[in-house]
Amino acid sequence: MNTTDVLVLFATAVLSGGLLWFFFGSRPEASRAVLDNEVQRLAVLLKGGYTPQHLEAVAGLPLEVTFDRQESGDCTSRVVFPDFAVNAALPAYDKTVVRLMPDHAGEFTFSCAMNMIHGTLTVTPAAPGSAPARVAVPVAVGVDPADAAAEEAREALSRRQELKDLTRRVGVGGVLTAPVLFAVMAHEVFGAGWVPGLLLNRWWQLALIAPVMIYTGAPIHRTGWLALRHRAADMNTLITLGTMAAFGYSLLVTLAPAALPVDVREVYFEAVGVILTLILLGRLLEARAKAGTGEAIRNLIGLQPRTA
Repeated sequence: MNTTDVLVLFATAVLSGGLLWFFFGSRPEASRAVLDNEVQRLAVLLKGGYTPQHLEAVAGLPLEVTFDRQESGDCTSRVVFPDFAVNAALPAYDKTVVRLMPDHAGEFTFSCAMNMIHGTLTVTPAAPGSAPARVAVPVAVGVDPADAAAEEAREALSRRQELKDLTRRVGVGGVLTAPVLFAVMAHEVFGAGWVPGLLLNRWWQLALIAPVMIYTGAPIHRTGWLALRHRAADMNTLITLGTMAAFGYSLLVTLAPAALPVDVREVYFEAVGVILTLILLGRLLEARAKAGTGEAIRNLIGLQPRTA
């Protein structure tokens, strides 16, 4: 084992230890609820994750958690408290109050609808000598049509905005990625010699895929890095790290090919474009499907569009 091998092993050990500490090390202290008129209140910022991630309340008193969602995207469009049978919609760039009744002590999780972003609610017992805990008894009540209509209208507006944004990004990604993918597949897989040399030029591929990386993939990269900032990782983080590694390596091969051995001077621009475009296309199709479901719900509760 030479000096280089020792340095590589040492760097690997340090990096591994740093990653373990980053994801599994000590967490910030829980944010305690503030009592106001017999109601406990907490505020949570939702931007790539829950801030704070750890909440603390007392058993036996109603709890109101105000979620300030400063992002769009389907992943965080709802918050779920499974132990309290709560599944609430969180419109983009708006504040939403979620009401709970923590009737007993314990540690409970909450998450986004896709179970990718998580938080923890710790409920502590009431202080000795305080008033007995008041447990809310579930009562079947009707849904206020006005409240339901307002919530559905907000969700519909958020969904339309998301659909427009996703459509633009998928369009840009598809138009710019298609010629690069076509040229690479035809030349590398099928050995076609008639492919224009311009489409195989690394600089030309860089010019086409750079906007896909920056613009089309922006929602994925933004959410992925925000998740890392919250010492968590989700699918967006995986896609971000993978595409950034492929794009960065391809950029190095394009700008400074002499820095690498001849047999590893391959670029992966087409892979970056295909991955980002297909992921956004999947989200667009999912958003359209959910928009159709929302329209059906609005019709069901009597909000059919009026016709002349």
